[in-house]
Amino acid sequence: MEQQAPSLAVILLSEDLEKLHAGALVGSVASMSGMTVNVFVTMNALKSFRKDSFETTDFITGTIGKEMLAKKIPLFDSLLQEGKDMGELNIYGCALAMDIMDWQEEDMIDVFDGVIGVTKFLGMTQGATVITM
Repeated sequence: MEQQAPSLAVILLSEDLEKLHAGALVGSVASMSGMTVNVFVTMNALKSFRKDSFETTDFITGTIGKEMLAKKIPLFDSLLQEGKDMGELNIYGCALAMDIMDWQEEDMIDVFDGVIGVTKFLGMTQGATVITM
């Protein structure tokens, strides 16, 4: 019997740059290490994925986040894209939160594999290790 690769579900819900970056880093490294990774972007984290917020670096930052921006370190979008390019990583926006805010997928940076509900995400990630940032 073939053993299924371990899977990871990352739920990003904070707009804190450090939390977004940490979640993206963990997800990207897990993907590149052979894990199947599904990322769900919901609540306040969605704001940071909006094109206008991202382009103006309108993030909540602490000490590390301020240094990351000052040193122009590649941000969470780059980490997520690397995970997609070098492994199995999927990113989904939360349909409910986007509906509440009247945001469309076109308003977001180009990393999403779709906009789905919580029920669908939970079905996709059944049995996965879950981390929340």
